[in-house]
Amino acid sequence: MSKMSTRDYYDYKSAIEAANSAKDKEALKRIKMQLISNYGLNDNDVQALLKRFAYTV
Repeated sequence: MSKMSTRDYYDYKSAIEAANSAKDKEALKRIKMQLISNYGLNDNDVQALLKRFAYTV
């Protein structure tokens, strides 16, 4: 798996915050699947981003 760039981290963070604000669980689900697919669950950045989810998806 590739290492997440700083830019990607902040792009994902912004997308998560927007989905949280809109209460869009489907968007959060897509973001989660993309994060795991691209970087895996063992990546520290992925773990930090998943903790930002306001809803369980």
